[in-house]
Amino acid sequence: MREPKQIRDQIERNRHELSRLAENHGMQDKQVLRQSMVLDELINEYNHFKYKNRFRNRQPIA
Repeated sequence: MREPKQIRDQIERNRHELSRLAENHGMQDKQVLRQSMVLDELINEYNHFKYKNRFRNRQPIA
């Protein structure tokens, strides 16, 4: 698994690419949709890494 810094850097690069594609091709283009899905996966990976210990160590309320 990649380090959070690597994932954040990749997210930022993919955000710029998504913005460029949307500007050049419009929001309905298949390339834009694919790039958006790539970005979603990266964000999910980052969130999983960032929050996995938070939920694992939770204590029951009752």
